[in-house]
Amino acid sequence: MKTSLAIVATSLVCAGISAFGLTLWGVPKSADQEVADPIVLGTIPSAGTAELPIPAALQMQTASPPAIFSVSNFSRKTVCLVERGAALTSRSRDFFAPPDCEHVWPGLTRATNWTQNEDGSVTITDGHGATVLALVRGRHFSYEAAEASADDLALLMLP
Repeated sequence: MKTSLAIVATSLVCAGISAFGLTLWGVPKSADQEVADPIVLGTIPSAGTAELPIPAALQMQTASPPAIFSVSNFSRKTVCLVERGAALTSRSRDFFAPPDCEHVWPGLTRATNWTQNEDGSVTITDGHGATVLALVRGRHFSYEAAEASADDLALLMLP
């Protein structure tokens, strides 16, 4: 009984010391004085100079970042996770589906390319360019199968 009390007391003391230490560690440290950065970049126009228009070829394209999607086939009651990866071109990205996705959509594991079309639809193709799956934009961060004859299929972006 005394050993149990000693263990509990020691645990509580250690937890209290840890909590106190974490509290001190988390307190933001204020700087003595805030000083502006003296570096002036040539990319920032100085006061009084007119801004030159940026050529369309140099403007950054807004590309979607790599993401993980949950693929759900409601007709078969199956689900798996796929990855939309790095950019290959301005509209095309890497795509990876693990072997367990073959039960969700036949041929999905062969898919290697995610292409974002101008109308917002997505075409997932294999290494030879054959379409594995065509998707249309759903609500928020989801996509749905574009073909009416296809299974009830949805892709939902995970946070």
